[in-house]
Amino acid sequence: MGFEVIEGEIRTIWAPINFANSAATVYQGSIVMSSLASSVPAGEGLLAIGASAGKSDTTGKAVPFGVVLGFNTENNGTYSSTYKGNYVVTAGTQAAQQARTGTRLAEGMAAKGDPLYWGKVAVIGPSTVLKGPIFNGAYGTAPTAYSNTAASTDGSTLTTSAISNAYLAYNGTWYCRSGANRGLYRTAYDTSTTVHTFRTAWPQDIAVGDSFVLASLRIGTCAAQFDSASTYIEQMPSYASDYYLIDVLEINLETSGKEYAIFKFNADQFCGVRA
Repeated sequence: MGFEVIEGEIRTIWAPINFANSAATVYQGSIVMSSLASSVPAGEGLLAIGASAGKSDTTGKAVPFGVVLGFNTENNGTYSSTYKGNYVVTAGTQAAQQARTGTRLAEGMAAKGDPLYWGKVAVIGPSTVLKGPIFNGAYGTAPTAYSNTAASTDGSTLTTSAISNAYLAYNGTWYCRSGANRGLYRTAYDTSTTVHTFRTAWPQDIAVGDSFVLASLRIGTCAAQFDSASTYIEQMPSYASDYYLIDVLEINLETSGKEYAIFKFNADQFCGVRA
């Protein structure tokens, strides 16, 4: 069910979720932002941070604000079988607000019966540690595993069918699921889609048929991309020049469909007027 805060939450608050006068969908587990720069979609409330635009999101200049925990609606929103959590579709028009029923809130600055959508949000900062699932192109789609197609007797190369998008140099971590190197991780420095080269070799020979899985991440500061609803980390995003900077603490690619990363946002992402 999207992202979760596992350490360093600042506090939990109720905050308005709105998108000017247009509809916006926000899910439990979405990372949300507060609009600041004129280049970010306008709106006085919180909305999903979505995919990055520019390096370190310098085009969007989105500032991570928190992770959505729930909503001020009957049944805590509508359940999504795709995202395995609840969601709301907001609207700011007078007619839409007057048509709303089932609000349940009288806490903090929110008045009981206010038809505005409010979300319960775990507020985050540069030291907040998050956990997020890794999927391939859609929520719930397990990262693709690849078979090695050319033997490597020095453990320095891995050859696969073409991956969908090349990762940035030193920004692709591979995990061996079968073969003599099973259970080990190595980070590739190349940008090829088929021949993946490693400065630090795998300790054992790589045989044809050995199975590996990739995440476009590395331990430490690296580039990463989210889906448009900001509910998961993309396995192989089309980086071009669009990505967030995150500080990765752990990558786990052991079990298909349960891959995840533990990370915090790099402090640069919290500078709302960054270049």
